[in-house]
Amino acid sequence: MTDMARAAIDVRLLCGFLGSGKTTRINHLIAEGTLRDALFLVNDFGRLNIDAELITAEEDGIVRLNNGCACCGLSGDLSAQLSDIRRWPSPPTLLVFEASGVARPRPLMQLFGAAEGYSLGSAETLVDLSALQRLLHDPAIADITQAQITDVPRLRINRHAKLPGIVRERETALLKSLNSAAELVWDSPPKELSITYTKSSESAVWPDFHALAASAGVITSRTLALPRALDSQQLMALLDAAAPILLRAKGMLRDCEHPQTLLALQWTPGGGRRTPFPGAKQDVLVLIGKEGPGMDALVSSIEALL
Repeated sequence: MTDMARAAIDVRLLCGFLGSGKTTRINHLIAEGTLRDALFLVNDFGRLNIDAELITAEEDGIVRLNNGCACCGLSGDLSAQLSDIRRWPSPPTLLVFEASGVARPRPLMQLFGAAEGYSLGSAETLVDLSALQRLLHDPAIADITQAQITDVPRLRINRHAKLPGIVRERETALLKSLNSAAELVWDSPPKELSITYTKSSESAVWPDFHALAASAGVITSRTLALPRALDSQQLMALLDAAAPILLRAKGMLRDCEHPQTLLALQWTPGGGRRTPFPGAKQDVLVLIGKEGPGMDALVSSIEALL
């Protein structure tokens, strides 16, 4: 069948700042099993927590599921990858695309709107309501955060359940003032087995990240291999201390108390969690934050925990 004869692939665009819950949303859609013949195209492909019972095959970087769906990661130029997907012998009828955490939705919406053989069906941004004020008042990322809110027709709001009612109402009013035309969808908290982080009772002396933040530069990322288990409680406390220069941390690690259990770590300045993760993955930690001496000090402090 030629490209011209094939129906356009419907696209669902999923945006949101670093740590807003995009990968959790993708995991939920996969586990829910209601979508058929869909391709999930994601940035953090290795972070997908796919139940092994759903997987029927893995080939050429593509994970195929028993409900007819598939998952793969971004590779190089997006336009070229879209053209390649279109030429598959049996292309998907639906593409769920997870944008980068620092991506602006409008260019992506324009790309999918113009891409031959694709039709943009929906675009939404996940909003971490508990982090909204912090993101909008950080000069380094405020414009990206605002664009992610104003550019889309739907805002999916999460991490709101624990906020006081008056705070929830204030933040909702702020969203409406930024994008009065947007549909607001309230997500319920995901059901997942996680190790809830509580502040460590052990004292530790960390670098003065508030002082180091004065010399912070552009947003950058660092990837650290974790050759051995560490005290994940202390790690979470360190990440909390580094909040003035750290925007996001994620990865796979093992705690020294339970080294046989692989944990998926998710952290934002609003909080963190460690979730048991099935299967075998490389123990690695990715830090996303502001370049400068603060990031160097954070890396050194993490290495000292190993």
